[in-house]
Amino acid sequence: MPAPLRQSPAPAGPRLVIDLGELPPEGAEVAGELPVEVFDLEPGAPRPLSPLRYRLHLQREEDRLTATGEVSADFSFECVRCLEPFTDRITLDGYFLEEELEGKTQSVDLTDRVREDILLTLPGHPRCEEASLNPHVCSASKLFLKSSEYSPDHPEETSTRSENQDIWGALDQLDRQAPAPPSGKSRRNR
Repeated sequence: MPAPLRQSPAPAGPRLVIDLGELPPEGAEVAGELPVEVFDLEPGAPRPLSPLRYRLHLQREEDRLTATGEVSADFSFECVRCLEPFTDRITLDGYFLEEELEGKTQSVDLTDRVREDILLTLPGHPRCEEASLNPHVCSASKLFLKSSEYSPDHPEETSTRSENQDIWGALDQLDRQAPAPPSGKSRRNR
């Protein structure tokens, strides 16, 4: 589940605005940061801890602008298992953005697009053991089955499944042995 976004647009301040008149035909490299305030998340959502960092190659081709490279930011999350806070870096390596330039002759603002792309990759159910920064064993990990234990190839699940089928089979036998209601009368009319 992505982080809840505020209904208002991102706050004013430094923006990632590309001056199309200064963009050379071979493209250009741009790098920088947008302040933490650009995220503008609701309380209770993951909290941004670093600026939104970007390193992009910009290329104009007819009526579109492409940006390729990397964007990243650090966030504070709450683990869904142990409920402890942890920090993780969200990085979009191999990032690709394409912006239509139809009607835009002076400049184009990529701030909101880059911001939204980072926010859309925030984990819906963050777990501290999956963090790329300072990974560790979650204190609540012993309370949950490993994903491999859910596998149908797991021998314990196979034996449980056959036991469950026997239980349902026994119940089906009881249903078949129940006397049929007298003709013309239903069980509700008794």
